[in-house]
Order: sequence, then C-alpha cells, then structure tokens
Amino acid sequence: MSDHYDFVIVGGGAAGLVLANRLSADDQARVLVLEAGPDEYTDVHRDPERWAQVSLSSGDWAYLSVPQAETYQDRVYLAAGKVLGGSSTINHLIHMQAWDADFDAWAYQGAAGWSAQDVRPYFEGIVESGGGPLPSLDAGQAGNPLSQAFIDACVELGYPRFSDYNTGESGVGWHRQNIKNGMRHTVRAGYFDPVRSRPNLTVLDRATASRLLFEGKRCVGVEYLRDGAVHQVAADTEVILSAGAIESPKLLELSGVGAADQLARLGVPTVLDLPGVGEAFQTQPLVIGPSGYMDRPGPNVGTANEPVLFWNSAPGLPAPDMELWFLPRAPWGDTLLKTLIEWKNTGGGAINVTEPAYIDPHVVLLLGAVVRPLSRGSVHAVSTDATAAPAVDPAYYREPGDLDLAVRIAELGREVLAQAPLAKGWGLVEASPGPGLVGSGGLREWVRRNTGSFHHYSSTCRMGVDGDAVVDLRLRVRGAEGLRVVDASVMPSMPSGHTHATTVMIAERAAEFIAEDHAR
Repeated sequence: MSDHYDFVIVGGGAAGLVLANRLSADDQARVLVLEAGPDEYTDVHRDPERWAQVSLSSGDWAYLSVPQAETYQDRVYLAAGKVLGGSSTINHLIHMQAWDADFDAWAYQGAAGWSAQDVRPYFEGIVESGGGPLPSLDAGQAGNPLSQAFIDACVELGYPRFSDYNTGESGVGWHRQNIKNGMRHTVRAGYFDPVRSRPNLTVLDRATASRLLFEGKRCVGVEYLRDGAVHQVAADTEVILSAGAIESPKLLELSGVGAADQLARLGVPTVLDLPGVGEAFQTQPLVIGPSGYMDRPGPNVGTANEPVLFWNSAPGLPAPDMELWFLPRAPWGDTLLKTLIEWKNTGGGAINVTEPAYIDPHVVLLLGAVVRPLSRGSVHAVSTDATAAPAVDPAYYREPGDLDLAVRIAELGREVLAQAPLAKGWGLVEASPGPGLVGSGGLREWVRRNTGSFHHYSSTCRMGVDGDAVVDLRLRVRGAEGLRVVDASVMPSMPSGHTHATTVMIAERAAEFIAEDHAR
C-alpha cells in the first residue's frame, strides 16, 4: 500500500465529518475520509423546503427492506444519505437531544460512562449557544399558522405546551432545527466546510469501501472502489468505521468480522467471530397519516417540519414513547404514491423527484412514530459484492406491543384533526383513513397498510460489555486492534425521538477517546 494516513475514516456522514474536523485539528495527523457518495451541496440540499427532492435521488441509498410480515409483505423504503454529509445533508433538520432516561438506560444496559450526566455536556457543546457549530432554531419563529392550529388542537385535548424539548420537557410545541440564515446548516456546513482546506485532511468522494484490511487481528487499512478500479490505503494508527447503522455492519461482514455462520454463508474467512454484528437493529415504525383536507389552501410559509407532540402512552414512563408530527405542506398525495409504487415495483434506483408537483396546499399530514420500539431486526450482507445492498429487516411490529402503540397514535391523530382549531378554523375534514373507517379493528389494518420508516437506524454494532456487544465503551471493536466504529450503529438502544444530534454527540466523544488513546 503506497498511500498512508494516520486515520482512515470510512463514511463522510454526520459522524465521519465531525471526526474529520476534530482529528485533523492536529496538524501532524494525516486524515483521509472515504465517502461513497458525491461531494455535492447544491441549492436542493441547502433549501430546507426542498428535502423531498433528495429522496430517491442519487444522493439517497434508498434501501428497500426485506418483506415485512406484519405490513402485508411490504418492502419498506429506507432513506439514508449517500452524499458528503450523509443523512445530515438530506434529513428534516431536526435537532433533538432526546431525554435523560434514554442515556441512563444505556448505562444500565452496560454502557457505563454514557449516562445522561456523562453525555449532556457534549450536547450542550455542539450547539451555537454552547460555543459549537450547529444552530438550534425554534421553528416557531417563522411558523405556519396551520402549525399553530395543530398546537392549539393538542392543547385543547389537554396536552401541555413545551418551550424546548431539549430541556427535557414533553408535550406539544415547536421543533428545533439546524437552520441558519434560512438555509440548512448541519454537519457539513458547521464542521466540515470551515476546515476542508486543511492540508492534512483529504476527502475522496465516490469511493466505496469494499473491505477492511487485517494483519492478524489488527486492522491496517481499507480497500475501496473508485473510478472503476480497486485501491488500497494504509491506516498507520486507526481505521474508523462511520458508514452508518446499515453500511457499517455490512462492511464488517465483508471483512471477516461477524457471526462465523453468517460469514461462512458469504464465503468470507472469519477474522473475528462477533455474533452481534448486524443484530439488534432498531428503527422506528412511522404511521403515514391520518391526513386532513381543508376547504381552502394553507399558507405557503414556514417549513414543512414544524410542530410536534411527544407524550407517554402510560403513566410512570420516564420518557415519551409516542411522537405525532404535523406537516402543514406535505409532499403527499396520489402523484407521490404512484411514484413510490412504481419505484418499488422496479426494484429501486435513483429517480428525479420534483417536490412542488406533489404538494397539495389543501392537505395536511400527520406522521405518528413509535419512538421506543420493542422490536429488533437485523442487517446482513448478502453478497461479497461491496456495491450490493444488504438485507435490511426492520422487524416492524414483530413485537405486538409496537402495533398496539401505533394504533393508539393513529387514534390520537384523528382526535387532533377533529378539534376546533383545525376542523372549524380551517374547514378541515379527515381524508385518510376517512370518517367511514370506524372501530379499532379497521384502524389496526389501516395502520399495518400505512406504515413506513422514520429513517432513523441504530444498534447494529452496539456498545456494551455482554457477549453480543460489538464495540467496547470507547467504541473499539472487541478483539481487534486499530479499528473503531463511530456512528449510530453503536447505540445500545434507539433514543426517544430523532437521532442526528445523538450521532454528533457520539462522534465528539469518540474524537476525545482517540486523542487520549494516541496522545503524542
């Protein structure tokens, strides 16, 4: 291997770019980032209103799940950023720290040192108010009047208002967003762009990692595909796998790290027998609806992702397990449904989505998420072809309690749409599932047929101290040398809400671990 770096980071997403910033701050450290997607940052990416145009594009991995038994064998669309900045370049810009109970649960599950008390300073340090690079804008500053009507409807049902969920409050209120001067300002803008000219930092885009290179149990480099050729690069200090909760376990398996029987099926020699690789996958099921139709078009102001209700399904829960999200100008309707169906039937592939054509200004949409799912699925490589998508099994509703909760969230959504601030204030009537659907049995079937993904993924390389943990509490791959995993795959369990800020927090902590472990 003629090319040598101190650190090779596989994946230029949220975690990878945080690490690129922090590790290259040492001007003696040579840092390489390998990103499978393009180095693109166009107006489509910058404009918070155009997020739907990135869906199903060349900047989206656009996975299809394996058929889901509880959703009538549907193959669910799973978005993930395949572009420099990763999913932080295509996401809905939500900045959410989750609740203390989420991280205390990590500690109780064996991740000592990752409790709320341990991680809270890192959350505070990543936002501008704490001296960090990320904004946390109150979406209500330029909110849509329809969004305010949603908040009023929830209050009418007895739910309290919160001022900022990042202080631990639950109830109904405005999202916090990574928006600055009206534009997307996530990890690429906040962490990477200010330092990309550092002479010791190199980024190779359109570079797909095909396997990790080992000498014994030590990871010494990465093989990757670029411009139709196979390349190898040496890592003199560490390889850091930051490819996300779907690609990271796949690459480990292609490199001989995983369950021995799974590796044997692939025909890959075992380097490390780690049965937890690709297991314990968590992703939140998302009920697409209910929706409402108004007797007049809604205002064309604000962003599409503004207000939210977080609440507990039962008294005594330490954190919310239900999220109800209101989209006042949702890119939803018959045209988009037709496009998605055609896309699934043809097996995926990039298409050109033109968001304005899908927006009906009379339609509002609720998205209901089971944010603390009980079900656990898996992600596994199916071929030694590094460009082949893995088998992704979200295991939606495998645990019946998840479906019960999804139905309850849908019922709550119908109640919200029926309240006076929306029904009378905007002449709104329920469009889907529609007033003709009555009874819990019918709603249960409707939920099963209208479940998608919230596009948050975790836990396939989870940290811990038990036998199925993949990384230790400093995110080093167990049994290996020179190899760490730093992304959402290491989360012991899914936080109650949105995962982007938690991923950034993990990367900030990892940068400190790496600096401490390799102090010059």
